[in-house]
Amino acid sequence: MCLTRPLLLAFVVAALFVPADVDAQGRNSTSWNVELGTSTHVAGYCGDIGHKGSYGVFSDTQWNLVQMGGGLGARLQQSGKRLGLNLDVRRIRIQGADSMSNKAVAFVRNLHFKNEMTEWALSADYPLLRLSGQMGSLTMVHSLRAHAGIALLHHAPQAQVDRDNACYDLLIEMGYTTPGEWHDLRSMRTEGDTYAEYVATLPMGLSWTVSIDNGSGRPWHITLNGLWRWTWTDRLDDIRDQYANPWDMTPLGLALTSQSNLADMPPCAEAPSLSTFQFQQGLDLERQPIRGNVNTRDMYFTIGFKVARSLTTVRVETFHKKRFRGPRVVNKR
Repeated sequence: MCLTRPLLLAFVVAALFVPADVDAQGRNSTSWNVELGTSTHVAGYCGDIGHKGSYGVFSDTQWNLVQMGGGLGARLQQSGKRLGLNLDVRRIRIQGADSMSNKAVAFVRNLHFKNEMTEWALSADYPLLRLSGQMGSLTMVHSLRAHAGIALLHHAPQAQVDRDNACYDLLIEMGYTTPGEWHDLRSMRTEGDTYAEYVATLPMGLSWTVSIDNGSGRPWHITLNGLWRWTWTDRLDDIRDQYANPWDMTPLGLALTSQSNLADMPPCAEAPSLSTFQFQQGLDLERQPIRGNVNTRDMYFTIGFKVARSLTTVRVETFHKKRFRGPRVVNKR
């Protein structure tokens, strides 16, 4: 599912040029403030492919592989209430490659993936801090908000056949692949089992919003946010468990499940043996080499920027710190 240009254009036109009489009708029939906007973000992931570090996601994430994405969103807030409701549709892309890892074992494993995902998220936000003031004719309100919700994620991990794979030329000759072609990993069953293409996630994080009103009553909202997603899947990168029996796969599936090869061995004296990165004939299934960490889950995050505008006329409130006033003393002299 992609966000098409016509849909985006219609969205922007509606936000910018909705008639004033519609505002009035909406104001009379409902007490909800409705905002529509568009967003852009960078996305990264934390899973079986990554760096070795001591600072969690900040050192494990391959920051040079973060990907751009975008989305559309709506926010509703009832007049006089602090809680806001958000509905967002985002196109999120994540990517990882063992060839860029600083771990020797991962480098020899030589797996990689990309995943172009669509996320439908419903979340609530609550202001932790609100500040406001005047700048000439502009009223500005700053809001620090906490976010939490639930989302439905459609994902489709893909990978290419490594050019140094021993079967690369043969696979091209047999018509299984072409140079640079990306293949759907779910259908390849690279670890011998199937998994769902739709999963649930829990987005949570913080945002900072600046609302600017020039007196029209329909303020602009500029938001910087960071959202982390907890998931119940270890399949965003198609790496989870052990190497599977190659006799149950197609030749293309076999090439994608084990991409370790001599040409990509790291220049170090203690490089692992290639035999530890492929299915071992005659070995019991439970003793097969490990392909991924089954005890972890894949996570992903976005750091984004959003611009929205209120479609209904609302009053932008200003907040002032009340000064303490003690009991009034009357001078009787």
